[in-house]
Amino acid sequence: MIVNKRKFKIAFTDILLTALGVLYYFGIHYWFPVCMAMEDKPMNCHWAGEVLSALAVVLSVLSAVHILMPDEKIKSGMDVSMAGIAVLAVLIPGNIIPLCKSSDMMCRNGTSMWTAVFMISFIIIAAADIFIYLQSLSDKKHKRKGSGEGA
Repeated sequence: MIVNKRKFKIAFTDILLTALGVLYYFGIHYWFPVCMAMEDKPMNCHWAGEVLSALAVVLSVLSAVHILMPDEKIKSGMDVSMAGIAVLAVLIPGNIIPLCKSSDMMCRNGTSMWTAVFMISFIIIAAADIFIYLQSLSDKKHKRKGSGEGA
């Protein structure tokens, strides 16, 4: 049995993506949650919170699996998908799912704003991660071309 031992490359951006995903999940539940149900009837923002919570779980799991991937091409593809999910998360509160009409409600002041902050940060870090991996792939390609010319 042949075992291929690959070195796992864990960049600082990989850890940041996972941390942001997990922090956002806890944030949407504890630090900047949507409004409480009024008279046992969930409002629109409740459903926005449910979807954002699900997306936070998906981002957390994808970013954790992302750390374990040894191939830069796979990591770059995962970064693109995570950035797409983050864009969707930014669009959900207030655009795809309407929030409360009153501007002083928690869903408008906290959830919507902090979702944008976390997800735009997530997109920027994912873009930086893509750049790092593409640079690494480019360097490897140039090294292979350079090593064949001198022989």
